[in-house]
Amino acid sequence: MLKRKWEIFFMVVCFVLFSMMGYAGDTKTFEWEPNIESDVAGYRLYQSKISGSYLFGEGNSVSSTLAGAETITLTNISDGEYFWVVTCFDNHGNESGPSNEVTSIIDTTSPSEPIGLSITN
Repeated sequence: MLKRKWEIFFMVVCFVLFSMMGYAGDTKTFEWEPNIESDVAGYRLYQSKISGSYLFGEGNSVSSTLAGAETITLTNISDGEYFWVVTCFDNHGNESGPSNEVTSIIDTTSPSEPIGLSITN
C-alpha cells in the first residue's frame, strides 16, 4: 500500500514538473530548388510579420547558406504569424528577386493544465 502511494506521488510530481517546463519556440525547415547558374554563391532567407514587406540585403536576412545547401532550418521561432521568402546571390554580390512567399502561424503556447485530479484508495 505504501509503495503504491509513493508511485502515485512520484507520478504527480513528474506531471507538475513537466507541465511547468516552458517551450522555447518552434522549428521550421525551408527547402527550395537550386539555382543552376554557375556563379551562385548562396541563398538568403528573409522573414516578416507582414506579407510582402521585406527589407532585402546581406545584413537583413534571418539566415543564409552557401550554394549546394538548398535548405535552412530556423529554431526557437516565437509565437505569431510569419512570412518568408528566399533569394539567391552570386559571387559578385548581386541578389535575385524573392521566391514565392510561404507563411506559417507559430503557436507554442501550452494548453491549460488539467484540473480535478483525485485519488481513490
